[in-house]
Amino acid sequence: MAVIMRANAVIAGTGYSTPGLSSLFWAPQTVGGSTADATDILARFRAFWQALITHLASGTTVTLDPTCIAIEATTGVLTGAFAGTAPGVVTGTLAGDPLPRQTQGLLRMGTSTVISGRRVQGRLFIPSPGETDNTLGVGPTAGYMTDLTVAGGAMLTGGATTSIPVIWHRPGPGGAGASPAVTSMAASPTWAVLRSRRS
Repeated sequence: MAVIMRANAVIAGTGYSTPGLSSLFWAPQTVGGSTADATDILARFRAFWQALITHLASGTTVTLDPTCIAIEATTGVLTGAFAGTAPGVVTGTLAGDPLPRQTQGLLRMGTSTVISGRRVQGRLFIPSPGETDNTLGVGPTAGYMTDLTVAGGAMLTGGATTSIPVIWHRPGPGGAGASPAVTSMAASPTWAVLRSRRS
């Protein structure tokens, strides 16, 4: 039994026909979760986005939902919700031409856990890069990848609580769910495309 908490960020702004959603799961310090965990999780997730404002096209906003839901990872059952201190809105400052909206940076999140013969890994998509972040015919610039990796790694160092990012391996026909801790963050050397999914 392990309860995890989810932080949500809504991404909107110039050029977005509909807002996007970025989510990250965390193992809270307090068993079952707490308001203190929610506040810390939100602050650290906001700090991640704030560290990338020079790579987010001007007019892009990232607004975090102050309510973090708590889920039993093994079953997927909702166990509660905690309202943390609402962090401020993050606003992109990158001037110049943005890349096409479908072009996004990608942060790969690694774990040391293997389930059903496969290593559990996660991904976090980063929208709104600009032409200045792009190396023609290659992918993201070295500077972009460095900043993305450093911003991701900062979420692993702890904050007001010892809450840590996790990857939720959802329960299914193959067995119970799991929530291994993220142990590494690395920017992808190629651009990614996140296609919208029907709900």
